[in-house]
Amino acid sequence: MISVFDTSIASYNSGNQIIMDSVLKEIDNLFPQDSIIRIPTEDISTNARRYNSNSLMTFVGGTNILNTNIRQYRQWDLTLHNLLILKRCVLMGCGWFQYEERKITKYTKWAYNRILSQEYIHSVRDSYTKEKLESIGIKSINTGCPTLWRLDENLKEINNHTKTENCILTFTDYNQNPQRDLEIFNILKHKYSIIYFFPQGTGDTSYLEKLGIANNVKIINPRLYEFNRILSCGTDYIGTRLHAGIRAMQLGQRSFIVGIDNRALEMARDFKLPVLTQDDISQLSDWITGNYNIRLNLPTTNIEEWRLQFKK
Repeated sequence: MISVFDTSIASYNSGNQIIMDSVLKEIDNLFPQDSIIRIPTEDISTNARRYNSNSLMTFVGGTNILNTNIRQYRQWDLTLHNLLILKRCVLMGCGWFQYEERKITKYTKWAYNRILSQEYIHSVRDSYTKEKLESIGIKSINTGCPTLWRLDENLKEINNHTKTENCILTFTDYNQNPQRDLEIFNILKHKYSIIYFFPQGTGDTSYLEKLGIANNVKIINPRLYEFNRILSCGTDYIGTRLHAGIRAMQLGQRSFIVGIDNRALEMARDFKLPVLTQDDISQLSDWITGNYNIRLNLPTTNIEEWRLQFKK
């Protein structure tokens, strides 16, 4: 049995569903004969601890789940009780919560070294996370997020596309910047006939209303399948939600991601994702109408090295 800490369970952010789609696809390919048990990260119960104990290994599925002080910020339910029981956890494309200058606390160092596997190399999302983990003696390899691992298969299709008639937009409720986001919207309204809006998080629609532009866009159902459907009709993506932008690329569509945090900026630096910094929004208009020619720098050697340790 293989268990997976599924970061999309009880999550208000459908971006975690995008990550877990790719995580579970990889695990299915690595372990086609094994039972796969999905367990939550934010509320680890007796059953979840038992599944972990009975599993050959337990993968931790992506997202920015790591940080310098697990007592202060607990996206992963690592209480002392859970730390004393959980074991053999293997990171899969995980990243650091945000840029943190402070040192990793002694308690956090002890916790990560206790529950993370010493047998396998861990897969991390970017160089920043790799440096953080290796500073406390945990072996890791920079593979990028699992959502990137198969993007090379779609690059030819993406780069053959020209600007579409309509677009789909996202904003981020927990990183509000009205000046930035209204500038993005004002550029799009001159470039596209219809602007769809996808509420990836539960507060995104309220933020859109706060901006005063809710009546100028078509707000779609906040289900991931509806986002996929609109994209599959041939629609450009523009927005501040990183994984919505990656899903657009997975579906062969042009994607213009506005980087507002360490996740997008680090993956753009490492893998050349199409990310525009929030200080360069004025370039978005030319970017949309220009020649879209993405050349990703995916760490295929690292990805295969990470996969191979389980095949052995």
